[in-house]
Amino acid sequence: MNRDELAEVLRAASAITDDRPLVMGSQAILGSYDEDALPPAATVSMEADVAFLDDDDRHKADMVTGAIGEDSNFHQLRGFYAEGIHVETATLPDGWRDRLITWSVPPGANGPGTVASFLDPHDLVVAKLAAFREKDVRFVTALTRAGLVDPLVALERLEHTELHPVARQRAAGLLVGLDTPTTAAPEEGADRLRRSVEIEKRTPPRPGPDRGRDRGPDR
Repeated sequence: MNRDELAEVLRAASAITDDRPLVMGSQAILGSYDEDALPPAATVSMEADVAFLDDDDRHKADMVTGAIGEDSNFHQLRGFYAEGIHVETATLPDGWRDRLITWSVPPGANGPGTVASFLDPHDLVVAKLAAFREKDVRFVTALTRAGLVDPLVALERLEHTELHPVARQRAAGLLVGLDTPTTAAPEEGADRLRRSVEIEKRTPPRPGPDRGRDRGPDR
C-alpha cells in the first residue's frame, strides 16, 4: 500500500465514523516516510489497521470493517482495504499517545480531506515486536536495516510496556542483534551490546498481563 491508497482508506474511514482515524498497523509507517523511502517489506500489506481514540465499545471499528473491510465492495474495487481495530489490540509503551504523528489527508475522488493520526515509528516497532509474528520480525528488521528506526530507542521504549518479561526478553534480544551489525569490529559490537544491556536493566520488568499473544496490528 502506498500513501495515495492509504489516503483513500482514511477518507472513507473518516466519512463512515465522523471521527479522526488512527493508523496502528504497518501502514502507520507511511505517516513518517513516503513509500519511496521504505523497504518493500514495509509496504507489502494491502490492509490498513484503523482505530479510533474514542471507541470504547468498538462500534466505530466495526463500522469500518463492515463498510471498507476485507471482501467489501471497497476492497474488490481497489485491491486494498481497512480493518477496524481497538487501540488496546496493540501493546504500546507509555506515552505513545503524546507521540502520535498527524497527517492532513488531502481531498480525493472518494471524499473530502480529513486529518489522521499515526503511531510513531519506534512505538510501532514495539507493537510489532510484542506480537512477534514472522511478518512482524521481517518488518522491524527491514526498517532497522534501512536506518529508519533506532533499535536502542525501541529497546528503551520496550521497557515501558506491560509486556510479559519473557516476551520482552525475546523482543529485546532481536533489537540487540539488530543493533550489532555482523560487519562491526568486535570492540564496537561489544560496546553496542553493553549499551543495550544498560538500557534493558534501567527499568525493572513491570507486572501486567501478557498481551504479547494478542493479535498485533496489521496483516
